[in-house]
Amino acid sequence: MQQMKKILLRSVATAVLAAASGSFASTRPNIIMFLVDDLGWNHISSPAATLGNVHEVVHTPHIAQLAENGLSFTHAYASPNCAPTRAAMLTGQYSARKNNQVYAVLSLNRYDRKGGVTEEQAKFRGPEQTMDVAVEAVTVAEALKKNGYTTAHLGKYHCGGHDSQDTMPENAGFDINVGGWKKGHHNACFAKKKGDKWAFGNLGLGAFTPYAAPYDQAYVREHGFPDSLIGTPKHVSDAVGDAMEDTIEKLAAGANPFYFQFHTFAVHGPLGARPDLKAAARARLGADADDEAVEYSGFLSSVDLNLKRLLAAVNDPNGDGDTSDSIKDNTLILFSSDNGAAFQGAAPLRGHKGMFTEGGLRVPLIAYWPGKIAAGTVTDRMVYSTDFYPTYLDLAGATWRPDPATHPLDGESFAEVLMNPTLKKNREPIYYLFPGYLDKKRATPCVVTLDQVGGKRYKLFYFYETNSRELYCLSDDIGEEKDIFAENPEIVSVLARKTDAWLRQQDSTWKPVFPIHKKTGKSAGPPPVL
Repeated sequence: MQQMKKILLRSVATAVLAAASGSFASTRPNIIMFLVDDLGWNHISSPAATLGNVHEVVHTPHIAQLAENGLSFTHAYASPNCAPTRAAMLTGQYSARKNNQVYAVLSLNRYDRKGGVTEEQAKFRGPEQTMDVAVEAVTVAEALKKNGYTTAHLGKYHCGGHDSQDTMPENAGFDINVGGWKKGHHNACFAKKKGDKWAFGNLGLGAFTPYAAPYDQAYVREHGFPDSLIGTPKHVSDAVGDAMEDTIEKLAAGANPFYFQFHTFAVHGPLGARPDLKAAARARLGADADDEAVEYSGFLSSVDLNLKRLLAAVNDPNGDGDTSDSIKDNTLILFSSDNGAAFQGAAPLRGHKGMFTEGGLRVPLIAYWPGKIAAGTVTDRMVYSTDFYPTYLDLAGATWRPDPATHPLDGESFAEVLMNPTLKKNREPIYYLFPGYLDKKRATPCVVTLDQVGGKRYKLFYFYETNSRELYCLSDDIGEEKDIFAENPEIVSVLARKTDAWLRQQDSTWKPVFPIHKKTGKSAGPPPVL
């Protein structure tokens, strides 16, 4: 009876959302998600988007202009490494749903060898997980296709193929797939010759081969690059940019609105900046600047130039100089990252990629839609990776949504916020369950909750290894420097009760996994109830 009641409540909620989405039905915008790999929260040159905390090594004028012309979310969150973020975006679900089950890249038993928790020291072992969303999952691409959208993916995918470990985005609802596969990042920033063709390392002789030939005079002149590049190997970001322009042209020529995942390989390591961009970074940062900082800054500049190319392609899809075919005014562009910074840190945020501190979780998010989203606006509304799916459905004026009894969506739409950034609407907490270990002293089994209490934003940690909790007030302490657990038992109790209810929910689609006691072989289960 209780299960039936939940299903009925979800059905009502779905009907309400469908009615609300009718207000967007007349626009049905094209949707482009520009997702950068490993870009830190404040690694963009926008004081508004970073609360005045622009990282000193970055120079991204086109991203900054996007923020000036659009809406910046100062409190957007992802998972601390890429695969779980991408799976959450693809399914609209937390990892604890049986249709997701992606908690980390590769394994939950990535113990440390240098200063962190070693396998011998660890009290637990991580459970089995998957790198592939379930066959039964209704992906965001499949849902949008059912609502009349054409769908496309370009670049890094890294959350499985939906029905087999050997398949790719075309088996997960994408009409077009350029370079997406089950593995993750590039391992070569510059093309190398393989036989009579050029390719980018582990990306192989595939989707980017047509774009991998060395720079020639026509190419550098077209793009305004220096002549010094002529005859040198192609950079992976430029090849991805070439493929992006071709994909936009195909999508814009179609009769349907489209959803396009433009997922770059930059700025994931190995770092490798194009020579002219590296030289410019060196000139900006000075002769004494750290080599990694210079390489990273130059590499990031290639992402910034890809945004410039994307905006130009949307305004002139076939690139003939005639903008009468522009789709700019009916295209929403979202710019974000899949996790926190892998290089150079994100101070004043604490930590980096792989950690559950703000430096590993908080990411940039900018929304741009001329004529619809007010320029130069900012919101502190919390957004999590699961929220994109329901937002897209609202914007699409969806008449079809996944059955909440078999594929409930955990995310909350922020479509209304796009049009009204000052909208004050309570959001449910954001939860993290991590049942394993990440190397490099990054993460051990934990549960984390982000929520608003009494007008302030708090973050509660539970650590399995030490059976302990920590509490931080992010409104007053962005760097998570002062643990205020002991002084705030009431706030701790509120957050702990919500977390316990979230972990113990009774639902046939809910299948959380917990760390396993090494001594007993039994699941640790949810944290102890306070």
